[in-house]
Amino acid sequence: MISPEIRIKKSFLLNDKVVPLLQAELLEMGREQEGFDEYIDAKVLDYKNAWSVYENRIIPALCDALGVEFNQNIIDIYIAPFSNSFSDPMVISTKYSPDRVIDVITHEVAHRLLTDNNKVPMRDGRKLSQYWKELFGEKDFRVLTHIPVHALLEYIFVDILNEPSRLERDINFCKKFQPYNDAWEYVQEVGYEAIIKQLKQSYNS
Repeated sequence: MISPEIRIKKSFLLNDKVVPLLQAELLEMGREQEGFDEYIDAKVLDYKNAWSVYENRIIPALCDALGVEFNQNIIDIYIAPFSNSFSDPMVISTKYSPDRVIDVITHEVAHRLLTDNNKVPMRDGRKLSQYWKELFGEKDFRVLTHIPVHALLEYIFVDILNEPSRLERDINFCKKFQPYNDAWEYVQEVGYEAIIKQLKQSYNS
């Protein structure tokens, strides 16, 4: 298996468009410095250095867990001062510490692998969620899409990295957001191993 190259970088075009739109929000949150090029450049370097320590353990483990491979050989991650991070296109907020960004990148990369791999390439997440309803029951879209992600996070944090404090931190952080909290409660009730087994069987059936 060849792992995709993860390229963490700044997009001048993206930031030129979004930073002016976010200036009032950043100022209100006391994060106005995150709109400056120098700040973003420093975050890119910090995130690259932090991720490089973990990448070679996390990426193969995600693929092994599901029995699939990434459909892309390069994944670009853009660093920008959004409030949230997202997986397609993959954008990571400047608000995280280098340690916390490991968890966030793993989260977003898991989303990407679940929805775009060599078994189900370029699947629409909303269409895929219809199938996940069969596995996990009738739930809110955001809950359904995060049950697989959270199961993979627990596997990575506990079994691969042997850093259960990351799991505890993520669960506590997600208590502020109902769909994420509901997804974690489901994973804790059913067990991440059972969920990953279901997913692996579904991708290989």
